[in-house]
Amino acid sequence: MKTLLVASGKGGCGKTTTTSMLAQKLSEKFKVAVLDLDVCGPNLPQMMGMDDMTPFFDADWFFTKKCGNVDVMSPAFLMPPEVACAWSGNKRMELIRELIMKTKWDDQDVLICDCPPGTGDEIIGVLKYMPRVDGVVLVTTGKHESVNDALRLLSLVSNKIYNIPVLCVVENMSHMVVDGSEIPLFTDGLDLKSEFGIEVVHEIWYKDDLCPDDYNDVADVVIDRLGLGVEK
Repeated sequence: MKTLLVASGKGGCGKTTTTSMLAQKLSEKFKVAVLDLDVCGPNLPQMMGMDDMTPFFDADWFFTKKCGNVDVMSPAFLMPPEVACAWSGNKRMELIRELIMKTKWDDQDVLICDCPPGTGDEIIGVLKYMPRVDGVVLVTTGKHESVNDALRLLSLVSNKIYNIPVLCVVENMSHMVVDGSEIPLFTDGLDLKSEFGIEVVHEIWYKDDLCPDDYNDVADVVIDRLGLGVEK
């Protein structure tokens, strides 16, 4: 099973939306699982349209829930939605470790992890406890501050300790259509390919009817770079 991290340098960039849409798109051809590791904001099940949050576990394992063709595990199954996860960094890292080590997966082709935002304890816990990581999709907006935070994250995942390949950058909410005109939402004028030193940058437009097909290009990059569907 290949492991893909979807990560962002700050919250609100569309990381969870990207995880949800990419998982649904890839599930058209492959067996896909998603693991929600954003313990303070576990919104992935709601983003995927799940209503049943009843946990299913025993003394040894957490068991996934099905959403369409996708197997899902999330901290949202373990804690009430109205209660804050007011835990120390060490305790949040321990929950991340438990979710990684004790979730019972079937024979999936790819595991997509919705990572906690930023470069703090939680993402370091993900990198520490995940047995292997095959690639990262970085999500940002075109806003200068968001790009700066994404560059900080890039420096973390690509350093000598982790050396994880960044498959592509998703520039989320890049444009929208207003009265038939294409309007850029952010006018900072940044060239993201130059900023990140990465050739593959995909723009996702802001729109009400966003769907998995809007992520075709991102899915194609993931399939190619992870070697999904290639006979071993």
